Amino acid sequence: MVSVGLISTLIMMLFLKAPVIVAMGTSVAVGCWLGDLPLYLIAQGVIDGSMSWSLLSIFFFMMAGNIMDVCGVADQIFSFANACVGHWPGGLAHVNCLCSMVFAGISGAAAADCAALGPIEIKSMTYKGYDLRYSTGITLASSMVGPIIPPSVFFIMFGVVTNTSIAKLFIAGIVPGVVISLALMLVCARISIRRPDIFPRGSYTPMKERWRIFKKSVWSLLAPVIIVIGMTSGSVSPTEAGVVAVLYSLLLGAIYRTLKWNALWNAVRDSMIMAASSLILFGFASTMSYILTMEMLPTKLATLILSLTQNKYLVLFLIDLLLLVLGCFMSASSAMILLTPILLPLMEKLGVSTIQLGVLMCFALTIGIATPPVGMGLYILADITHQKIEEVFEGFMPFFPALVVMLIVLTLVPQISTWLPNLLMP
Repeated sequence: MVSVGLISTLIMMLFLKAPVIVAMGTSVAVGCWLGDLPLYLIAQGVIDGSMSWSLLSIFFFMMAGNIMDVCGVADQIFSFANACVGHWPGGLAHVNCLCSMVFAGISGAAAADCAALGPIEIKSMTYKGYDLRYSTGITLASSMVGPIIPPSVFFIMFGVVTNTSIAKLFIAGIVPGVVISLALMLVCARISIRRPDIFPRGSYTPMKERWRIFKKSVWSLLAPVIIVIGMTSGSVSPTEAGVVAVLYSLLLGAIYRTLKWNALWNAVRDSMIMAASSLILFGFASTMSYILTMEMLPTKLATLILSLTQNKYLVLFLIDLLLLVLGCFMSASSAMILLTPILLPLMEKLGVSTIQLGVLMCFALTIGIATPPVGMGLYILADITHQKIEEVFEGFMPFFPALVVMLIVLTLVPQISTWLPNLLMP
């Protein structure tokens, strides 16, 4: 009864388009009322749920990404990627994918990728004669690797919820992120060959010019490398890596002489607002998880599903479908915090690696950034390009099948997610 009332309230609030934090807070209050639990449990849950050293890294990585954004790091990354692959068929589309891979190692968020790289990439592509809708579509599709390649805010939250090594989760996202980007590049090459009017070939950059651009952008390219190597070597924890990222972003601002005091304050302020929202959300989710666990909902759900089928791949595909649908209506982090405590007991009984579950949840929910009605990436790029939401979504659709295929591959081949972390951190 308590679980039904809590979940029904949450669904109703979300259907009424209430903010996720308000919906979760209200549903938790209803759960406490139905379960005859003291209301101070909510405040206690918010405090206890957000008091994690690892969650502090969310603020640092967000701030590092925001500072690097105002320092012009995205321009440096774009220039180098364009010099390397801009002459390929559909060159700037490949540049788009490579930029997202590198920038993901700085921002850790798909929305940040769209907002920072989108104006640069789409302006350059349309100037070179690329179709606007398809240019926007590949920008949106390539941003999907943002939360997968480390550092990832999603993986930090997932690691705290499941008590999994955040460093392992970070490493687990490297290979899937690269493979997803390569799949999108194959789609770009196919479109360029069949429709050169949409994705034309760019001009070749001489090696001497490439070397000059590399020397200018090397400091920006080193940012994700420093973060990943620091964590895989055990030199720093994820939280300490976030501090290192902030210090390095300030160093980049000094090197490029592009960081202003006003921009720095705006970056810090925006990071504080986003991190505070995440912590409150995490606290409400912890209380909700406590109530649902007390009602034994995760155990009952696992028993019910296992009574129907014990084929783990069938269960995983059903979960993938559920995540894709939820991603249309909720942010990835909100859905992850809600679902992980419920799904984890089921995955453990099926023998599914927690690392693989984290990667699958991250990718499946991130696809929601490109799907209406809530898809944040759609609204960001529609605002940047002055297009309708329908036009942005139409440009994204040729790349959607490749993303779904990659989700299926990651589901069927867990080694893509687990091989590298098991190798580097056995």
